[in-house]
Amino acid sequence: MYSQNEATLQLPPLNPSRIEEHGVSIRDYVDLLIEGKKIILMTLLSVLLVAVVYLVFAPRTYKADALLRIDKNKALLAAPLRSEANKASTEADNPRAQREVEILRSRSVLGKVVEDLNLMVEYSPHYFPVIGEALARRHDAHDGVADAWWGFSRWAWGGEKLKVATFNVPDRYLDKPFTLIALEQGRFRLLGPKDETLAEGQIGDTLTADMGEAAPVVIKLAEFESHPGTHFELTRKTSLAAIETLQKAFSVKEVSKDTDILSVELKGREPEQLAKSVNDIANIYVNATVNWESAEASQKLGFLESQLPVVKERLEKAEQGLSVYRQQHGAVDITAEAEILLKQASEMETLGIQLKQKYEEQNQHLEAAHPDMVATKAQIRRIDQKLANLDKRIKDLPRTQQNVVSLSRDVQVNTELYTSLLNSAQEQRIAAAGSLGNSRIVDFAVVPEKPYWPKPGLLLAIATLLGLTAGSALVFLRHSLQRHDNYPAMLEYQVGLPLFAAIPHSKKQRKLARLIDQGKDREPGILVSQDPLDISVESLRGLRTTLEATLASDASKVIMVSSPAPSMGKSFVSTNLSALLASIKKRVLIIDADMRNGKLHETFSVDKGPGLSDLLAGTATLGEVIVSLPDVGIDLIPRGSMVLNPAELLVLGNLEETLEQLKSFYNHIVIDSPPILGATDAAIMGKYADATFLVVKEGRYTAQELEVSFRRFQQVGVKPNGFIINDMKEGSSYYPYYGYAYHRSDLDDKDPSLFTAGYQAIGDWLGKRQEHDSERQDPDFLIDPYHDEDADGKAA
Repeated sequence: MYSQNEATLQLPPLNPSRIEEHGVSIRDYVDLLIEGKKIILMTLLSVLLVAVVYLVFAPRTYKADALLRIDKNKALLAAPLRSEANKASTEADNPRAQREVEILRSRSVLGKVVEDLNLMVEYSPHYFPVIGEALARRHDAHDGVADAWWGFSRWAWGGEKLKVATFNVPDRYLDKPFTLIALEQGRFRLLGPKDETLAEGQIGDTLTADMGEAAPVVIKLAEFESHPGTHFELTRKTSLAAIETLQKAFSVKEVSKDTDILSVELKGREPEQLAKSVNDIANIYVNATVNWESAEASQKLGFLESQLPVVKERLEKAEQGLSVYRQQHGAVDITAEAEILLKQASEMETLGIQLKQKYEEQNQHLEAAHPDMVATKAQIRRIDQKLANLDKRIKDLPRTQQNVVSLSRDVQVNTELYTSLLNSAQEQRIAAAGSLGNSRIVDFAVVPEKPYWPKPGLLLAIATLLGLTAGSALVFLRHSLQRHDNYPAMLEYQVGLPLFAAIPHSKKQRKLARLIDQGKDREPGILVSQDPLDISVESLRGLRTTLEATLASDASKVIMVSSPAPSMGKSFVSTNLSALLASIKKRVLIIDADMRNGKLHETFSVDKGPGLSDLLAGTATLGEVIVSLPDVGIDLIPRGSMVLNPAELLVLGNLEETLEQLKSFYNHIVIDSPPILGATDAAIMGKYADATFLVVKEGRYTAQELEVSFRRFQQVGVKPNGFIINDMKEGSSYYPYYGYAYHRSDLDDKDPSLFTAGYQAIGDWLGKRQEHDSERQDPDFLIDPYHDEDADGKAA
């Protein structure tokens, strides 16, 4: 007879350098995602549910926008005061978009909007908790005020309108909520922060209430539509707080670079008020720019008009001086050189006067250190230097010609300057009267019809992407937290044990196990008898075939099934393998050798005692502990009564003799042993087994556990034949398993006579089994289960 103890091989020490990492391919990741499709689907549905709930209950935000065009400064006002000597680009020649953005966001502009639209007063109706605002939003405002649901008149249900004309409170009560209650026939009641009644009156009346402060509470409603009893919350804010709130919701940006087209946007929850606010901002800004430029033109005009009398007086004196000199000396001829000097001196002096006027104008709104002021002053110095040079040349002329040139120059310079001032003054009058500013409103804001946020399409797309990502992350996280090796072939190589079978996950077995754990009523039997076509049963049939070929012998075979740790499915493999061996007309006995936590008696719905512990302790006979299971076709020895020393019983209880007795009757004896790493029982029983297998559950084993289990058996002279991977998930990338089984739809189309013949054959076989069972129940059989033996020692 084959003895695995005689053929035990020593496993060489594990060399870590031989362990090679299995490369992970894209197919592995795809298979892992397919395996976790339920987790991904549940996560996706959860995220989508949250997104849908948010879409239903989230408040709607609207956006109103307008377009403004910012023109470049036309350099109209200062053009007459410039000369060709001042051609440097100034701020007026560049786009003003960035500067105008800050002006639009300034408190001077937004503060005027806050005052015009009374944005310092905030009010909102009281909605029913959680769902009230969503229900009110579904009501059409054109149908008037919605009736109160379920009689809750305190809450607003849609269609309410409120417009506060005046609401002033003492400084102490700023930013504190007041309550407004609608009454019958257009009346209302105002409550204070402590719910004290302050005033009661009619719409359109100005009501005053004293709160013991320096200033009273003043309220006036311009419009109020609501069913009686509805509560509103009113809050008066400071101007600065209202401006800051408006600045947060307000945005200005240039549509595209260097276009000088500004988009003015405002977001909020009241569409009509948004449109009014945006248009008010645009109009106030445009009017402000017009006023600013008109004021600038008026200021320049005033300066020019103040200079005109002075220049005119100097011109008259110069003309009179020239006339007197000519009368005294008669006509004086001026040479060509003198005429040239006269022309140049006149031009330089005129330009110098213009630059000095420009300098005085700049000095009114610029600091002395400003670059424009410094440049103008430098130009004046250069002109003065040129004039000084010309004066030296003029002094070289004859005295009479010097006097004529000097007097003529004064006349010419003052004439040109006076004419220039007259033209500039007239242009400034036209500019001040017709100033339109540098800003234009291209598009006014309109009342938005659809909310800007939330956007269902975008939110659902983001939720779908987030759900798929989160679900995939959970799958990979669960995979990383599981204890497993990446590839069974690598596991075989590392540990030195062959893989005998990979058993897929069975939904039917999961239900059976749940019913057993819960102690509920169920049909008797195991997976083989409950669902013979299950894919796990097909895999176990492959294991049975492998065992028949590997352990081919006429002698009885003792097969021990163990595992490194609990809950890996060794009992499932033991029971169903026993039933499959019995289905090919083998006499099979299964022993529940886990005398601590064995549960085979629960699986087969029998009593746990008397059993193995009682047999080894000598309190029960072999015939008393064997339980026949005709529905499955096997016999069972349950674990027996609870004992504190199962290992000692296995050593002292003549286990070897008992197994030898059972071998003479049974073709196969399957031992369901305890885990090898948890107790020494499996190592003791392994010495009497002809084949030993380790069952591991996918996702709950490591190569180190298998190696330690193997060496634990090796220490007592037992070499396991191989290992079995249990509960392989569908689509698992760890082992290329492809299930092959009958489809039930194919079986439904078969001729019923075929089933009849099959059931008849099974019934005949079960009848023979019952005859054997009745023989074993005979008292003589219980004493000697082998019957009489002939002279050759063979079983009769």
